[in-house]
Amino acid sequence: MALFGRAGLAARQVASHLGGGAAGRPGAAGGIAWHANRWGPMCQDVRTIARVRINRWTGVRAIKVGAPKTEWQIAAEKEFLAMREQVPKDALLWYLTEDDVRKLSPEMRKCLSLRCASNEEKSKWRKHQLIRKFQRKPFDTNSPAVRIAVLTEKIMRLRAHLLRNPNRWGHQMGKISMAVKLSQRQKSMKVLYKTDFVLYQTVCKELGLRCVRFAVPSSKDPAKMINAQAIDGDRAKFLIRQRLYHAKFRPREMRDPQTNQLIRYTRHPMEPVPESHGKALPTPQQVSRAWPYSVRPDRVAGKQIVYNPTAAGRGFLPGRLKPVGGPSVD
Repeated sequence: MALFGRAGLAARQVASHLGGGAAGRPGAAGGIAWHANRWGPMCQDVRTIARVRINRWTGVRAIKVGAPKTEWQIAAEKEFLAMREQVPKDALLWYLTEDDVRKLSPEMRKCLSLRCASNEEKSKWRKHQLIRKFQRKPFDTNSPAVRIAVLTEKIMRLRAHLLRNPNRWGHQMGKISMAVKLSQRQKSMKVLYKTDFVLYQTVCKELGLRCVRFAVPSSKDPAKMINAQAIDGDRAKFLIRQRLYHAKFRPREMRDPQTNQLIRYTRHPMEPVPESHGKALPTPQQVSRAWPYSVRPDRVAGKQIVYNPTAAGRGFLPGRLKPVGGPSVD
């Protein structure tokens, strides 16, 4: 049966390539070898190695191209970079004060100011100012408010670096570092949100962050996460009872009575020992089924002996201790 049209033409071309017929081409036995010499091996034909077809590279390379930025995005990035450049030019580096440089020449003062500072030194100066602003006491560098402020400065510095160097080597590592810092800041914001909501609002307002109201408490297990818009009334009542139970047995604050300063949290508050502890208490007279079939007179009067099982036994002689910090006693 004759083949017509494009299908017949393609079949005849394949037959001519594989079976020969053209000048300079081998017969049917050497058709595959001729193609291998011209285009390279069609498959990996080595003993003990699987026969895998080798695709020929055509010279077309896939290039990953990002989406073009909008005009609003470009304007916002320019505004952010301009804001990062705004620093007081006369501020001093390396935590110096005016008293430290009052005897220096104007040229030296200029060299020690932010006019000649690098981006890293400007970022350190900003972090120092934020720590001084949000710290609760001297040498406080790890409270939640300070952590949020310092991480915010690190995030903004990294963002400015990524915008200034979009195609630099290590750009992907910068994005990973940005994700890590954002996660750390969110954890610190959750901690401050739970402990001091007023301070949390103030920190968000001062740093220009969105005041997120976290769903606390919540489970970290995705299978146990609950959407507040898709729960029934019974489930809500159960969660309320759970909250009340946990609130009843929550850790209590322990404060200094004179200064009202928070010392620590304790689950078992330390209460003063009652006055009646270890003392004999009167017992009302009553009939007993065992001998002496009543309460003894000394117990009724509250004059019985209360034995201390932890007291030292008969013949106990405490050792002589050497006093510390005072005159020696022989």
